[in-house]
Amino acid sequence: MSRARVLVLNSALGPLDYRVPHGMSVEPGSVVIAPLGPRQLLGVVWEPERMPSDAEVGDNRLRNLVGVLPVPPLAAPLRRLIEWTADYYLASPAAVVRMALASTSALEGSKTITEYRATGEVPSRLTPQREQALERIGATQGLIRELAAIAEVSDAVIRGLVKTGALE
Repeated sequence: MSRARVLVLNSALGPLDYRVPHGMSVEPGSVVIAPLGPRQLLGVVWEPERMPSDAEVGDNRLRNLVGVLPVPPLAAPLRRLIEWTADYYLASPAAVVRMALASTSALEGSKTITEYRATGEVPSRLTPQREQALERIGATQGLIRELAAIAEVSDAVIRGLVKTGALE
């Protein structure tokens, strides 16, 4: 069984130990997703000898890491700088790691954007707003908000057309 010491991005907590599931590979500096109660937090794998834990936890009580983010691990010199900065400024290492990562939203995967276009089908219930929307949209493709602006109707009208199959 493999074990990893993880510095979760929560200033109130120190380093926590987690089990590395079979098939997952982590190294010091890897950015991981770790479970903490019902939540999942970002964390960085740290060398156990450089970040001692307050209490040893038995292997049977460890929780599995959820995943490893597809980003390069933090280099050893950067981890040493984080340790030094935390020590010098009397800050928690987690707070310094959070600053070093700059934006945790950059670590998340890209979000899927769905654009819609007319299918040519006419809904069974054709209200004046739906009719206006279908006429003005024509062959235009776009986001719900963009199509609503073009058709000069509310977003709800466009969502209704999507549900009826008039837009895909």
